[in-house]
Amino acid sequence: MCQSADAIGGTVEASDESTICLLLFYAAECGLKERILQRGNHRSTQGVPLTHNLRALAKELRLPPSIGAQLECLDRCRRKNLQRDKLAIHELHEAWRYGAKLNETDQKKAQEALRALIDWCRNDT
Repeated sequence: MCQSADAIGGTVEASDESTICLLLFYAAECGLKERILQRGNHRSTQGVPLTHNLRALAKELRLPPSIGAQLECLDRCRRKNLQRDKLAIHELHEAWRYGAKLNETDQKKAQEALRALIDWCRNDT
């Protein structure tokens, strides 16, 4: 999961941005849930919250403040033509899954934040 995240987004067309972001979102979500499983010594996924809210998962793991700052970027994503319409973190995967266009700057920051979460998961031991 984490090693392939580095390859996502190498050279793609703009139309594939939603796909890249969706894959990064799910990679970050799976990585955080895997860390919850490992840290809690769970033998099944019953110990993992059923949520797409990356902030809630990060809070459970007590991530460092630097990662918390990255999560702030995810809370500020706006739709492309509705600058005041900010999406909640748990709504991002839906926006990308259904092809909603996001503000390009916000989307780029979101990609960076998701990659930071994935890196944290990869390095947490």
